[in-house]
Amino acid sequence: MLIELPTADEIDSLAITTPRFEVRKLEFEMGEKAADLDYTPCKGQVVLVIRGEKGVVYVRHGGEDTWSLPSGRIGPNEEVVRSAKRVARETCGVGLRSTELAAMYDVIWHFSDISIKRLHIVFAALTDDTECVPGKDSQFSEARFFAEIPEMAKRADIDRFALTDCSTK
Repeated sequence: MLIELPTADEIDSLAITTPRFEVRKLEFEMGEKAADLDYTPCKGQVVLVIRGEKGVVYVRHGGEDTWSLPSGRIGPNEEVVRSAKRVARETCGVGLRSTELAAMYDVIWHFSDISIKRLHIVFAALTDDTECVPGKDSQFSEARFFAEIPEMAKRADIDRFALTDCSTK
């Protein structure tokens, strides 16, 4: 099993800012699909629920019709909040006015050949920007604000949990 986590000090630092802190465990069966382990090492994943004047930011890959919340990996030597701001800028081209820890998910994907475990840190964020422009190196080809959850975004379990956990922030 591959495990990638922030340090205990980083988790404690984040947890202090959230009195009712709870880590939710999520597991996904990937069927006969083999795991793709060809990626840069990281210590977790950041998921952003970015609210602005025009709604919540969603992103999508070119050619796909599924929208999702902006997310990205936390670099091995990167502070978690700094990674949230970097991911917002790179994936959807917006700056963040504020970030608030909303949740942490201990996510496990069970592939045919291996199980992968990664911590997902969810932030409720605010932006003053009104337009989204993904960075040229972004894995996403499009980003935009939606006043309501797009129909094609309702399938992503992690996104659903993140939206619920950020709804009171």
